[in-house]
Amino acid sequence: MSSYAKHKILIVHTLTKAFYAGIIVYVKKCLMVYKRCDMMNYRLHTPEGVKDYLPAEYAFKKQIENSIQAVFDKCGYQAIDTPAFEFAQVYEGMGGVDSKRMHKLLDRDGSILGLRPDITPAIARIASTAYNEGDIPLKFSYIGNCFRYNENYQGKMREFTQAGIELIGAKGAKADTEVLEAAINALLASGLKDFRIDIGDVAFLQGVLEEAGISASDCEKIRESIVDKNYVKVAEIASSLDIREDVKTLFADLPLLIGDISLLEKMAVSVKNQKSLAALAHLHKIYDDLKEKGFEKYISFDFGVVGQMDYYTGIVFRGYAYGSGFSIVDGGRYDNMVKNFGADYPAVGLSININNLMSAISAQSEENGDKYLTFALAKGRLADKAMALLETMGITCEEMKEDSRKLIFTNEELKLKFFLAKATDVPTYVESGAADIGFVGKDTLLEENRNLYEVYDLGFGKCKFAVAGSESAWEIMKHSNDLRVATKYPNVAKEHFYHKKHQTIEIVKLNGSVELAPIVGLSDVIVDIVETGSTLKANGLSVLEDVCPISARMVVNRVSMKLEHKRIADIIKGLRELEDK
Repeated sequence: MSSYAKHKILIVHTLTKAFYAGIIVYVKKCLMVYKRCDMMNYRLHTPEGVKDYLPAEYAFKKQIENSIQAVFDKCGYQAIDTPAFEFAQVYEGMGGVDSKRMHKLLDRDGSILGLRPDITPAIARIASTAYNEGDIPLKFSYIGNCFRYNENYQGKMREFTQAGIELIGAKGAKADTEVLEAAINALLASGLKDFRIDIGDVAFLQGVLEEAGISASDCEKIRESIVDKNYVKVAEIASSLDIREDVKTLFADLPLLIGDISLLEKMAVSVKNQKSLAALAHLHKIYDDLKEKGFEKYISFDFGVVGQMDYYTGIVFRGYAYGSGFSIVDGGRYDNMVKNFGADYPAVGLSININNLMSAISAQSEENGDKYLTFALAKGRLADKAMALLETMGITCEEMKEDSRKLIFTNEELKLKFFLAKATDVPTYVESGAADIGFVGKDTLLEENRNLYEVYDLGFGKCKFAVAGSESAWEIMKHSNDLRVATKYPNVAKEHFYHKKHQTIEIVKLNGSVELAPIVGLSDVIVDIVETGSTLKANGLSVLEDVCPISARMVVNRVSMKLEHKRIADIIKGLRELEDK
């Protein structure tokens, strides 16, 4: 090869290297700029679920906290502080907060730590390890931040402030009343005017279940459904059991068993077992003691209360107020918790969610005039059928029949508001308190899994969730440990395969026609809504197994269920009367 040729090759090689080196440098510079921009974006914002408090809001928050602490001090509760993070075992299995909602950290020695999701377990640990029986009773108060995971984009805080008290080593109505009295005084001192403390006792329903002779497995199904506030399922389970009709009626009426002292007296006549009667007598004694203090107007009763994961063992209470879609006070008796840390002391306590309380106080200061009851309806045929049902009960809205671009429609005479929303948004509006009542399909409720009351099966829009695929997919589904499932409802699919069938699957989330997925080889099977099955059949697919039935449901916000119970109960009764005709 001539020197000219060699020189030419060298020049080309050098230029090529320079070209690619230039590209690499350019790419690196782009990445650096991108990272710098990305870092700058993170520096400018707080993570989801936490917030800054600017001076005015912080002063408002501190004023509330100081007012509440002054009440706790006056009641003889000593202020205490606990670590922001502890060994995760302090909180796991305590029954209050699901461990999946805990922020966990890995210590350098491999230990698993947890940011506190709740302050009560830490105080139970302190009572068991730092004190002895001679120190009982113990009266502690606290104000501190807690941390819990929530689903993304729900508008809920991951870091929030709790204020509370724990009375450890005391039992009976006197101790329970003392804590409830402190709760009411604390809310009043904070500036909240209109609120309700809802009281129940886990022993009431325990007695009813035992008296009925219901098996342990069926008791657990009923308990889980009540904890989930799925009263439709509670009634379905009870109606399928061989038990007395009056017990079936009681379970069917759980959404209606919320009210004042007259309801407590009514229940005392309707039940016969000693455990339930003792629970009612205990609640009556608490009411009488609070009435002497002039607090009866803040008290109501809820008989659909059961213990969750053995956390509560006696009274359970929740505080609600307009302006917050969630409870502002949570408390009750938890006699088994301290035992987990080595000592056996009874205990009762409460916690106030300061963030929710701030929202309620702010909203009440802006309130003006009568309270409207707001309905959120899933757009389409479901909304049309729901409004037709309501109209037969005298609940109408002429504005909705007009050709209008309005988003919210009002019946001024009945003080009602209505709006149409995408089905998947209805549970969000209801859970947050933007709507009091929602009409939506069970499919949406199962997928969204929001914290609300499911009170009535409207009886239309009936279909089912099903697993579907080709005939050959049946064998794959039975024997494969790596099944691929296409669906618009990943949470429903996961619940069915993971928790019911204990089968591992790979989920492919789609938004359009899922029937296409197994045809083109994207999935083995699908999980989807099936009404007639004609679309499946036309494409060579069939139902392989049913998942669960679906129909339209009426759902209610947790706070509205308490504060607007009479109006909501009248709607439920009206729907039942229509069904009976």
